[in-house]
Amino acid sequence: MKQKLFTAVSIAAFVLTVSCRQEPAFEQTEEVGPYTVSLIEKDVWHIEDCNSSNPAGISIQADGSVKQNNCSDMYIIRGKDKALLIDLSNKITWAEGAEEALRSIFYSRAGEREKLIAITHSHGDHLGMLPAFENESDVRFLLPEKDFAQDNKFPADRKTLIADSELIDLGGMQVECVEVQGHTPGSMVFVLKGHNILFSGDAIGSGSGVWIFSLDAFRQYASGVAHLMEYVQNPANGIDPEKLIIYGGHSWQKTQTKLEKLDMQYLLDMSQLVDQIGRGEAAQEPYSTFMGLLDTNFKYGTAIVTWNKAQAAAYAEELGN
Repeated sequence: MKQKLFTAVSIAAFVLTVSCRQEPAFEQTEEVGPYTVSLIEKDVWHIEDCNSSNPAGISIQADGSVKQNNCSDMYIIRGKDKALLIDLSNKITWAEGAEEALRSIFYSRAGEREKLIAITHSHGDHLGMLPAFENESDVRFLLPEKDFAQDNKFPADRKTLIADSELIDLGGMQVECVEVQGHTPGSMVFVLKGHNILFSGDAIGSGSGVWIFSLDAFRQYASGVAHLMEYVQNPANGIDPEKLIIYGGHSWQKTQTKLEKLDMQYLLDMSQLVDQIGRGEAAQEPYSTFMGLLDTNFKYGTAIVTWNKAQAAAYAEELGN
Protein backbone atom coordinates (compact mmCIF):
# COMPACT_ATOMS: atom_id res chain seq x y z
CA MET A 1 0.00 0.00 0.00
CA LYS A 2 2.83 2.40 0.89
CA GLN A 3 4.54 1.67 -2.41
CA LYS A 4 1.31 2.36 -4.35
CA LEU A 5 0.75 5.56 -2.41
CA PHE A 6 4.32 6.71 -3.09
CA THR A 7 3.90 6.01 -6.80
CA ALA A 8 0.60 7.92 -6.97
CA VAL A 9 2.08 10.89 -5.14
CA SER A 10 5.14 10.88 -7.40
CA ILE A 11 3.00 10.86 -10.53
CA ALA A 12 0.82 13.65 -9.15
CA ALA A 13 3.88 15.74 -8.32
CA PHE A 14 5.30 15.19 -11.82
CA VAL A 15 2.02 16.22 -13.47
CA LEU A 16 1.81 19.31 -11.24
CA THR A 17 5.40 20.26 -12.10
CA VAL A 18 4.76 19.93 -15.83
CA SER A 19 1.43 21.78 -15.67
CA CYS A 20 2.99 24.63 -13.71
CA ARG A 21 5.96 25.02 -16.06
CA GLN A 22 5.43 28.39 -17.70
CA GLU A 23 6.83 30.22 -20.68
CA PRO A 24 8.94 33.31 -19.91
CA ALA A 25 6.85 36.44 -19.46
CA PHE A 26 7.21 39.26 -21.99
CA GLU A 27 6.05 42.85 -21.97
CA GLN A 28 3.09 43.79 -24.17
CA THR A 29 5.49 46.07 -26.04
CA GLU A 30 9.25 46.25 -25.58
CA GLU A 31 12.37 47.50 -27.32
CA VAL A 32 15.15 44.99 -27.88
CA GLY A 33 18.15 46.69 -29.49
CA PRO A 34 16.97 48.26 -32.78
CA TYR A 35 13.65 46.38 -32.70
CA THR A 36 10.23 46.99 -31.19
CA VAL A 37 8.26 43.87 -30.29
CA SER A 38 4.54 43.89 -29.52
CA LEU A 39 2.02 41.19 -28.67
CA ILE A 40 -0.76 40.64 -31.22
CA GLU A 41 -2.45 37.86 -29.29
CA LYS A 42 -1.33 34.88 -27.21
CA ASP A 43 1.74 33.30 -28.86
CA VAL A 44 1.76 35.77 -31.77
CA TRP A 45 4.14 38.76 -31.92
CA HIS A 46 4.87 41.68 -34.24
CA ILE A 47 8.49 42.86 -34.69
CA GLU A 48 9.39 46.18 -36.33
CA ASP A 49 12.94 47.24 -37.18
CA CYS A 50 12.57 50.53 -35.37
CA ASN A 51 12.90 51.90 -31.86
CA SER A 52 12.48 55.20 -30.02
CA SER A 53 15.77 56.53 -31.41
CA ASN A 54 14.81 55.65 -34.99
CA PRO A 55 11.00 55.48 -35.23
CA ALA A 56 9.13 53.95 -38.13
CA GLY A 57 8.13 56.13 -41.03
CA ILE A 58 8.79 59.83 -41.42
CA SER A 59 9.96 61.88 -38.44
CA ILE A 60 11.14 65.44 -37.93
CA GLN A 61 14.53 65.78 -36.24
CA ALA A 62 15.51 68.40 -33.65
CA ASP A 63 17.29 70.43 -36.32
CA GLY A 64 14.16 70.41 -38.51
CA SER A 65 15.46 67.84 -40.97
CA VAL A 66 13.25 65.01 -42.19
CA LYS A 67 14.24 61.39 -41.53
CA GLN A 68 12.58 58.27 -42.93
CA ASN A 69 12.84 54.73 -41.67
CA ASN A 70 11.08 52.44 -44.16
CA CYS A 71 10.52 50.01 -41.33
CA SER A 72 9.95 46.40 -42.36
CA ASP A 73 7.89 44.02 -40.25
CA MET A 74 8.42 40.50 -38.98
CA TYR A 75 6.10 38.21 -37.05
CA ILE A 76 6.47 35.24 -34.70
CA ILE A 77 3.88 32.48 -34.32
CA ARG A 78 4.51 29.95 -31.56
CA GLY A 79 2.90 26.53 -31.56
CA LYS A 80 3.38 23.66 -29.12
CA ASP A 81 6.12 22.02 -31.17
CA LYS A 82 7.53 24.67 -33.50
CA ALA A 83 8.01 28.42 -33.66
CA LEU A 84 7.79 30.35 -36.92
CA LEU A 85 9.44 33.68 -37.74
CA ILE A 86 7.97 35.39 -40.81
CA ASP A 87 10.45 37.50 -42.83
CA LEU A 88 13.88 38.95 -42.02
CA SER A 89 13.33 42.73 -42.36
CA ASN A 90 15.76 45.37 -43.57
CA LYS A 91 19.47 44.94 -43.00
CA ILE A 92 20.16 47.01 -39.89
CA THR A 93 23.21 49.23 -40.29
CA TRP A 94 22.12 52.10 -38.03
CA ALA A 95 22.59 50.25 -34.74
CA GLU A 96 25.07 47.77 -33.29
CA GLY A 97 24.12 44.30 -32.13
CA ALA A 98 21.15 43.86 -34.48
CA GLU A 99 21.88 40.20 -35.24
CA GLU A 100 22.18 39.27 -31.58
CA ALA A 101 19.03 41.23 -30.73
CA LEU A 102 16.94 39.50 -33.39
CA ARG A 103 18.18 36.07 -32.37
CA SER A 104 17.35 36.89 -28.77
CA ILE A 105 13.80 37.95 -29.67
CA PHE A 106 13.11 34.78 -31.65
CA TYR A 107 14.94 32.28 -29.45
CA SER A 108 13.52 33.56 -26.17
CA ARG A 109 10.00 33.01 -27.50
CA ALA A 110 10.74 29.77 -29.32
CA GLY A 111 12.40 28.09 -26.36
CA GLU A 112 13.21 24.45 -27.11
CA ARG A 113 10.80 24.27 -30.04
CA GLU A 114 11.91 23.57 -33.59
CA LYS A 115 12.68 26.89 -35.27
CA LEU A 116 11.40 27.84 -38.74
CA ILE A 117 11.76 31.03 -40.76
CA ALA A 118 9.31 31.64 -43.62
CA ILE A 119 9.87 34.35 -46.22
CA THR A 120 7.00 36.16 -47.96
CA HIS A 121 8.94 37.19 -51.09
CA SER A 122 12.38 37.78 -52.54
CA HIS A 123 12.98 41.52 -51.98
CA GLY A 124 15.96 42.64 -49.94
CA ASP A 125 13.99 44.60 -47.35
CA HIS A 126 12.52 41.27 -46.19
CA LEU A 127 15.79 39.30 -46.33
CA GLY A 128 18.20 41.78 -44.80
CA MET A 129 18.81 39.99 -41.50
CA LEU A 130 19.56 36.57 -42.97
CA PRO A 131 23.12 36.81 -41.56
CA ALA A 132 21.61 36.53 -38.07
CA PHE A 133 20.50 32.96 -38.80
CA GLU A 134 22.39 31.61 -41.80
CA ASN A 135 24.95 29.85 -39.59
CA GLU A 136 22.45 28.70 -36.95
CA SER A 137 22.18 24.96 -37.59
CA ASP A 138 18.90 24.56 -35.69
CA VAL A 139 16.97 26.95 -37.97
CA ARG A 140 15.24 25.87 -41.19
CA PHE A 141 13.99 28.18 -43.95
CA LEU A 142 10.71 27.97 -45.89
CA LEU A 143 10.87 29.82 -49.22
CA PRO A 144 8.18 30.48 -51.88
CA GLU A 145 9.08 28.26 -54.81
CA LYS A 146 8.48 30.75 -57.62
CA ASP A 147 10.71 33.38 -56.01
CA PHE A 148 13.50 31.15 -54.73
CA ALA A 149 13.80 28.17 -57.08
CA GLN A 150 17.20 29.46 -58.23
CA ASP A 151 18.22 30.82 -54.83
CA ASN A 152 21.78 30.52 -53.57
CA LYS A 153 21.52 32.89 -50.59
CA PHE A 154 20.07 30.42 -48.09
CA PRO A 155 21.90 27.33 -46.78
CA ALA A 156 21.06 24.57 -49.27
CA ASP A 157 20.72 21.85 -46.63
CA ARG A 158 18.31 23.87 -44.47
CA LYS A 159 15.84 25.30 -46.96
CA THR A 160 12.53 23.96 -48.24
CA LEU A 161 10.56 25.39 -51.15
CA ILE A 162 6.88 25.98 -50.39
CA ALA A 163 3.90 26.43 -52.70
CA ASP A 164 0.27 27.47 -52.65
CA SER A 165 -2.06 25.57 -50.26
CA GLU A 166 0.72 24.00 -48.19
CA LEU A 167 0.19 23.79 -44.42
CA ILE A 168 2.86 24.60 -41.86
CA ASP A 169 1.90 22.67 -38.70
CA LEU A 170 3.40 24.23 -35.58
CA GLY A 171 1.48 22.05 -33.14
CA GLY A 172 -1.89 23.51 -32.15
CA MET A 173 -1.26 26.33 -34.64
CA GLN A 174 -1.50 25.87 -38.41
CA VAL A 175 -0.34 28.32 -41.05
CA GLU A 176 -1.57 27.95 -44.63
CA CYS A 177 0.33 29.31 -47.63
CA VAL A 178 -1.70 31.31 -50.15
CA GLU A 179 0.18 32.50 -53.21
CA VAL A 180 -0.71 36.04 -54.30
CA GLN A 181 1.57 36.68 -57.25
CA GLY A 182 2.14 40.11 -58.78
CA HIS A 183 4.44 42.16 -56.56
CA THR A 184 6.80 39.24 -57.18
CA PRO A 185 5.99 36.00 -59.05
CA GLY A 186 5.87 33.98 -55.84
CA SER A 187 4.63 36.42 -53.20
CA MET A 188 3.11 34.40 -50.37
CA VAL A 189 0.44 35.29 -47.82
CA PHE A 190 0.53 33.25 -44.60
CA VAL A 191 -2.87 32.55 -43.02
CA LEU A 192 -3.04 31.72 -39.31
CA LYS A 193 -5.85 29.18 -39.41
CA GLY A 194 -8.73 29.75 -37.02
CA HIS A 195 -7.50 33.20 -35.96
CA ASN A 196 -8.77 35.44 -38.81
CA ILE A 197 -5.22 36.72 -39.34
CA LEU A 198 -3.28 37.10 -42.60
CA PHE A 199 0.41 37.96 -42.80
CA SER A 200 0.75 39.42 -46.29
CA GLY A 201 4.27 40.79 -46.67
CA ASP A 202 4.10 43.17 -49.65
CA ALA A 203 1.71 41.02 -51.70
CA ILE A 204 -1.24 43.43 -51.44
CA GLY A 205 0.55 46.46 -50.00
CA SER A 206 0.54 47.73 -46.44
CA GLY A 207 -1.86 50.64 -46.83
CA SER A 208 -0.14 53.12 -49.13
CA GLY A 209 0.08 51.14 -52.36
CA VAL A 210 1.22 47.77 -53.67
CA TRP A 211 4.06 48.29 -56.15
CA ILE A 212 3.71 46.58 -59.54
CA PHE A 213 6.71 46.58 -61.86
CA SER A 214 5.52 45.46 -65.30
CA LEU A 215 2.49 44.71 -67.46
CA ASP A 216 2.96 40.99 -66.97
CA ALA A 217 3.24 41.51 -63.22
CA PHE A 218 -0.15 43.23 -63.17
CA ARG A 219 -1.66 40.34 -65.11
CA GLN A 220 -0.29 38.11 -62.35
CA TYR A 221 -1.58 40.46 -59.68
CA ALA A 222 -5.13 40.41 -61.04
CA SER A 223 -5.02 36.62 -60.82
CA GLY A 224 -3.41 36.73 -57.36
CA VAL A 225 -6.02 39.06 -55.88
CA ALA A 226 -8.83 36.92 -57.30
CA HIS A 227 -7.21 33.83 -55.76
CA LEU A 228 -6.91 35.48 -52.34
CA MET A 229 -10.52 36.70 -52.45
CA GLU A 230 -11.69 33.20 -53.35
CA TYR A 231 -9.73 31.76 -50.44
CA VAL A 232 -10.99 34.28 -47.88
CA GLN A 233 -14.60 34.00 -48.99
CA ASN A 234 -14.65 30.19 -49.05
CA PRO A 235 -16.51 29.08 -45.88
CA ALA A 236 -14.38 25.93 -45.78
CA ASN A 237 -11.37 28.05 -44.82
CA GLY A 238 -13.09 29.32 -41.68
CA ILE A 239 -12.44 33.05 -42.00
CA ASP A 240 -14.91 35.45 -40.41
CA PRO A 241 -14.94 38.52 -42.69
CA GLU A 242 -16.05 40.74 -39.81
CA LYS A 243 -12.96 39.81 -37.77
CA LEU A 244 -10.32 39.53 -40.50
CA ILE A 245 -7.11 41.50 -39.86
CA ILE A 246 -4.24 41.75 -42.35
CA TYR A 247 -0.70 42.37 -41.11
CA GLY A 248 1.47 43.69 -43.94
CA GLY A 249 5.19 43.98 -44.43
CA HIS A 250 5.42 47.71 -43.64
CA SER A 251 2.63 48.47 -41.18
CA TRP A 252 3.79 52.06 -40.60
CA GLN A 253 2.61 52.89 -44.14
CA LYS A 254 -1.01 52.85 -42.98
CA THR A 255 -0.32 56.22 -41.36
CA GLN A 256 0.30 57.75 -44.78
CA THR A 257 -3.32 57.09 -45.76
CA LYS A 258 -4.74 57.33 -42.22
CA LEU A 259 -5.90 53.73 -42.18
CA GLU A 260 -6.41 52.21 -38.76
CA LYS A 261 -6.18 48.64 -40.05
CA LEU A 262 -6.22 46.45 -43.14
CA ASP A 263 -9.33 44.30 -43.11
CA MET A 264 -11.95 42.69 -45.33
CA GLN A 265 -13.00 46.09 -46.68
CA TYR A 266 -9.43 46.62 -47.85
CA LEU A 267 -9.54 43.33 -49.78
CA LEU A 268 -12.92 44.17 -51.29
CA ASP A 269 -11.64 47.60 -52.33
CA MET A 270 -8.49 46.08 -53.83
CA SER A 271 -10.53 43.59 -55.84
CA GLN A 272 -12.75 46.39 -57.12
CA LEU A 273 -9.72 48.52 -57.98
CA VAL A 274 -8.16 45.72 -60.04
CA ASP A 275 -11.41 45.43 -61.99
CA GLN A 276 -11.56 49.20 -62.52
CA ILE A 277 -8.00 49.27 -63.86
CA GLY A 278 -8.98 46.54 -66.31
CA ARG A 279 -11.91 48.64 -67.48
CA GLY A 280 -9.76 51.77 -67.75
CA GLU A 281 -11.98 53.50 -65.16
CA ALA A 282 -9.80 53.68 -62.05
CA ALA A 283 -9.20 57.02 -60.37
CA GLN A 284 -5.54 57.97 -60.67
CA GLU A 285 -3.07 60.60 -59.60
CA PRO A 286 0.58 61.25 -60.51
CA TYR A 287 3.16 59.61 -58.29
CA SER A 288 6.91 60.08 -58.03
CA THR A 289 9.53 57.75 -56.60
CA PHE A 290 13.14 56.73 -57.19
CA MET A 291 11.77 54.21 -59.72
CA GLY A 292 10.75 56.19 -62.78
CA LEU A 293 8.45 53.41 -63.98
CA LEU A 294 6.15 53.94 -61.00
CA ASP A 295 4.44 57.15 -62.07
CA THR A 296 0.79 56.71 -61.03
CA ASN A 297 -1.31 55.78 -58.01
CA PHE A 298 -4.57 54.06 -58.91
CA LYS A 299 -7.14 54.36 -56.11
CA TYR A 300 -10.44 52.97 -54.95
CA GLY A 301 -11.70 53.24 -51.37
CA THR A 302 -8.90 52.16 -49.05
CA ALA A 303 -6.89 50.42 -51.79
CA ILE A 304 -4.00 51.79 -53.86
CA VAL A 305 -2.01 50.21 -56.70
CA THR A 306 1.22 52.01 -57.58
CA TRP A 307 2.06 51.28 -61.20
CA ASN A 308 2.64 52.84 -64.63
CA LYS A 309 -0.01 54.87 -66.46
CA ALA A 310 0.93 53.71 -69.97
CA GLN A 311 1.10 50.06 -68.96
CA ALA A 312 -2.28 50.32 -67.25
CA ALA A 313 -3.77 51.74 -70.45
CA ALA A 314 -2.24 48.86 -72.42
CA TYR A 315 -3.75 46.37 -69.94
CA ALA A 316 -7.23 47.88 -70.31
CA GLU A 317 -6.85 47.85 -74.09
CA GLU A 318 -5.89 44.16 -74.20
CA LEU A 319 -9.07 43.42 -72.23
CA GLY A 320 -11.06 45.30 -74.86
CA ASN A 321 -11.72 48.41 -72.79
